[in-house]
Amino acid sequence: MLERILFYGASKGRGVVAAIDDNNGIGDVTVIPEGSFAKDWTAFTGLSGDRILFYSATRGGGVVAAIDDNNGIGDVTVIPNGSFAKDWTEVTALSGDRILFYGKSKGRGVVASIDDGNNIGDVTVIPEGSFAKDWTEVSALHPV
Repeated sequence: MLERILFYGASKGRGVVAAIDDNNGIGDVTVIPEGSFAKDWTAFTGLSGDRILFYSATRGGGVVAAIDDNNGIGDVTVIPNGSFAKDWTEVTALSGDRILFYGKSKGRGVVASIDDGNNIGDVTVIPEGSFAKDWTEVSALHPV
């Protein structure tokens, strides 16, 4: 089974998509040229169907895009500036295309879903103080 990984470099707005096989070998490397991505993505996370959510804390906006089987970028949906809060420090995908947004400064969060049409829905606010304020990384675990 191949697992694909997206690498992103903010300073040049570039990336690489590569596959890692069952023997931990790296292959199928596709370079995404400088300037292909915005330079202010502060977090991104994978969704189903090789879709990725990119989030910008500076703009409170984002993009959902798909990486096809040939490692090309397509099916881009812009999420307008101001649609998201600007204080999310971690964004991680959960099962069923749900996403957890975590805001360190206030210990708060939001769980939302992004459907197959790249629309945001099912938003649940997790109030200030519900989380500790010192988490530096948040990651979903695979279901057992």
